[in-house]
Amino acid sequence: MGNNHNSGSSSSSSETKKFKGATKMTNTDHFTPVDKFEFMGLLEISEQESTNGLCFNDIYLPEEVLLNILSYVPPKNLLPLTLVCKKWCNIIKSEALWMEIHKKKHPNWQRKKLPWYIYYCYHTTDSFKNMLKNGNGQEKYKHWKVVSNEGDQFQIENPPKGCDPLPSDVPDFNGKTSCFVTSFYECNKIQEISLREKRLLRYILNKFMPHIYVSEWMAGRFDCGCAYKLGIRGYNDQYDEHTYEELQSEEPTLMPLFQMSKKVLIDQWQGRTWQKVEILIEEYPKNVAVLVFEHAGQDTQFWKGHYGSKMAGGVVRVVFDSIEPLSGALKETSSRRLYQNEDMDV
Repeated sequence: MGNNHNSGSSSSSSETKKFKGATKMTNTDHFTPVDKFEFMGLLEISEQESTNGLCFNDIYLPEEVLLNILSYVPPKNLLPLTLVCKKWCNIIKSEALWMEIHKKKHPNWQRKKLPWYIYYCYHTTDSFKNMLKNGNGQEKYKHWKVVSNEGDQFQIENPPKGCDPLPSDVPDFNGKTSCFVTSFYECNKIQEISLREKRLLRYILNKFMPHIYVSEWMAGRFDCGCAYKLGIRGYNDQYDEHTYEELQSEEPTLMPLFQMSKKVLIDQWQGRTWQKVEILIEEYPKNVAVLVFEHAGQDTQFWKGHYGSKMAGGVVRVVFDSIEPLSGALKETSSRRLYQNEDMDV
């Protein structure tokens, strides 16, 4: 396991790097490192300030009424309103408000008293929905890195050939009808999901260890057998854009914090229906900074063309329902900024 190297630095210096005659400036940021995050208690409000923020045109609104009003504000617009006054700050950074917001969007949800920032992260980012992009090849190979492209190489089919069409009622496909398809030797590609700028999410991963869910739909053809592999790896901050190529060597210098994969082998005449392959990561070390989603496939009869496994609708997300309250965690609402700039980066 590699040592963690925090990307957030308190230095304001700039580094100059040269690349083949060109000069590239790399600015170190001013963010608090993830392992230094600190949520503190509610702001103290004096007796003289007790009604500040609750009186509008000489009309007094109870806190419960104000909370209900604020629960209709789009979640992304709420944090700037903490600057109105201490009372508003305490209400907006309260579990009560965010549980009300969550209940409005998920009426059948069983209330769970979690810190407000977990709900904030859920409702303002893709981290709990799907962090994988272009899962159906609708944007060609954007966001993907091809590791091996043997045989007649990857291809995108729209609609898929030699198998059933993608199910229209599956949210993972986002209404898309296309898929990737492989050939008679291995076709393998990855998508690197960086969490470096998702500092609040990394804090949640470190502190609450929610499960990480990975899935993808795959199919073969009606007339040819095929093999398919789905994999996920997690790395610390030492992972960079050249790491994965180096990891293909026999003795890589950077090992993943965790890895898991599943393989599917489909016999000839058995592959036309789509099936979902799933992985659930329930335990992992702290300081995960990069997730690497990987899929690979080929046909098993070495037929020229594109008779290998097909894949679409990949998903990588944090499982919200796996988060449980920590002992004493609810005392950690916040009054202190996590960041030295104005925006909360999640």
